[in-house]
Amino acid sequence: MKGVITIAGYGTRFLPASKAIPKEMFPIAGIPLLQYHVEGLVAAGITEIIVVVRGEAGVIQRHFTPAPDLEVHLNAQGKTDLLEEVQRISTLADIVFVPQPEKLANGRPLPYGNASPALAARSWLTPGEPFYYMFGDDIIIADTPVAQQMLDAFERRQPAAVVAIQPVPDEETHLYGCVEFRPGSKCELMRIVEKPAPGAAPSNLVQAGHFIFTPELFDVLDTLQTGQGGELWLTDAVDGLAKRSTVIAQPIEGQWMAAGDPLRHLKACIEVTLRRDDMRDDLIDYLRSLDYSPP
Repeated sequence: MKGVITIAGYGTRFLPASKAIPKEMFPIAGIPLLQYHVEGLVAAGITEIIVVVRGEAGVIQRHFTPAPDLEVHLNAQGKTDLLEEVQRISTLADIVFVPQPEKLANGRPLPYGNASPALAARSWLTPGEPFYYMFGDDIIIADTPVAQQMLDAFERRQPAAVVAIQPVPDEETHLYGCVEFRPGSKCELMRIVEKPAPGAAPSNLVQAGHFIFTPELFDVLDTLQTGQGGELWLTDAVDGLAKRSTVIAQPIEGQWMAAGDPLRHLKACIEVTLRRDDMRDDLIDYLRSLDYSPP
């Protein structure tokens, strides 16, 4: 199974920093967010990865390719640990960087939206095979990699799709795609509603940015119209898929943290740092030393 990571957005909530550097390359405890995603897929056995980008891959691609000059420098300095880490990153997976075009090969305009990268990646996928699809701006810290949890669910049921879900507070449901199960089922999706109005959500269970799809997804995407804000929403595609086939909503074990804006990114940095033996104690000491009085 191949994996698709989508980082084709504009990162507007991180401007001006994201003008030059994609937000998925911002570090969390010293490691770019995108690297966490790649390592999570690799841990589940997914080593062929398609990264859909907006424009040139640039700095993203350089992170995952060999850097001979840097390696020579690290070797000369005797920094073997760093040398081994740099070399490891460049051999993690077979990664292809695919720009998201404005038009598809058939001339169809490709609108902005989180479903558009699937269409951009389509020709790079293996025909007839399922694939993993994930958004690039969140992080889920889990003992069992999220991708492995998803693959286990897919292998058990062999549905048309698996959607990762987690509960959120009721007051936050309007920010996500909220799911509703088929009557009498605790796993089969009946519908999913993108960003429902406050108080109108079918549940507090929301999609968490990880999916497995069979090629049947493209039967829906080929005729899917744009939705809220004129965007092509993956939630709308999943909803259409659930109306014609079996879609499983899989609860995911782990701590899900959105990292798509500066404050949430900072919180994710703190959470990840607190889980690292080499950084946790110093961070705790620093936080305890703060004496901040609001103006």
